[in-house]
Amino acid sequence: MARLTKNDWLDHGLRALEEDGFTSLKADRLAKSLGVSRGSFYWHFEDLAAFHTAVLNHWLEVSVLAVVKQFGDIDRPPGEKLGLLIERAAAGPRGLEQAVRAWAFNEPAVRTLVAEVDRQRMAFIAELLEAHGLDREPAQRRALLIYLSAVGYNVLGDTFEPTLEESAVQDLIAFAVSR
Repeated sequence: MARLTKNDWLDHGLRALEEDGFTSLKADRLAKSLGVSRGSFYWHFEDLAAFHTAVLNHWLEVSVLAVVKQFGDIDRPPGEKLGLLIERAAAGPRGLEQAVRAWAFNEPAVRTLVAEVDRQRMAFIAELLEAHGLDREPAQRRALLIYLSAVGYNVLGDTFEPTLEESAVQDLIAFAVSR
């Protein structure tokens, strides 16, 4: 087997977090599931706390920074970008988001990072709304409502009838881009 990189460990950490929750993020358990020794883990991370911090920062990168870059690069009007962002959020997998938020309920440091992710996501939505023509204050309020809907959808989305879900997503997009 090829030598594992730090990113291999972080990607595996995110998968384990999504599939089995934050209690699965232990060196022994992760090493065993990868078929390697704990030494590989400690080659990349000083201790479990450093790994947890790195996993959370990796989540920040994939859940905010990469998305902002991706949508920033799309050559579409801001309202269309916002609609695409809402559709992506509704269609995306929910497990990782749910697992990170569950972890945040149990760990103050995780709660702090999740709050920062929430702030950055809402700021990006508000930025799109302002570019779409809304003034700053209404854009921030609308961004909060859109984001609250997205977080609620991440938690409850699988419990509703699919046609109702799709209609609700389209209603949210219509609300988001209305002036």
